[in-house]
Amino acid sequence: MSILQPHRVAFLGVVLIGIGTLGFHELPGMISEDATGDIWVNSFYCSVMTLTTIGFGDICPSDKTTITGKAFIVFLAITGLGMFTGPVMDLTSSWKKQVPGGFVGVLIVTLGFGISIFTTLEGMTELEGTTIGYGDIHPNSNLGKVAVALFALLIVNVAGGFLQPAKEYLSYICSRGTIQLEKSTDEGKKRD
Repeated sequence: MSILQPHRVAFLGVVLIGIGTLGFHELPGMISEDATGDIWVNSFYCSVMTLTTIGFGDICPSDKTTITGKAFIVFLAITGLGMFTGPVMDLTSSWKKQVPGGFVGVLIVTLGFGISIFTTLEGMTELEGTTIGYGDIHPNSNLGKVAVALFALLIVNVAGGFLQPAKEYLSYICSRGTIQLEKSTDEGKKRD
C-alpha cells in the first residue's frame, strides 16, 4: 500500500474545487438567476457543496441547467465522493490519533466552529446551525457562503476520520462473507 502525501491530496482537492468553480461560473444555467452575491463566490460555494455532496440546493443547480451542466454536476459529485471516501478518509484517519483530545476533541471544536459560523455570520439559532443540507436553511451572504464552504471541507475531513472504523468493519464483514462463501462453494465441489 502506498503512503499518501498530504500535499498531493491538498493539491488535488484545490484542482477539483477550481474545476468545479469554473464549471459553475462558465456553464449556462448552473446558478439560479435569483442568487444574490458575487458570481465567483457563488461558483466556489456551489463547487464545494457539490464535491462534498452536501448540496443545499439553494442556488444551484438552477431549473435552467443544461444537459451538459447536469453531466458536469454528476461528474463533479462522483469525483468528490471518490476523493473524500478514498484519499481524504485514509489521510484523516491517520491524523486523528495525533491531535490533542483525540477525535472527540476535534469533533467538538469542528462542530462548535460550524455552529458559530451559522449563528454569527448568518444570524441563525444554534439548532439551525447544525442543519444537514436539505436546502431549507442555507447561507445568504458572500462571507457566509465562503465560510460554509470552508467549513464543509473541514467537516468532511473530520467525518472521514470518524467513518474510517466503519469502513474497516464493513470491509471486514464483506470480505469475511466472501471468504466463507468461497469455502462453502469449494466444500460443495468437493462433495460432488
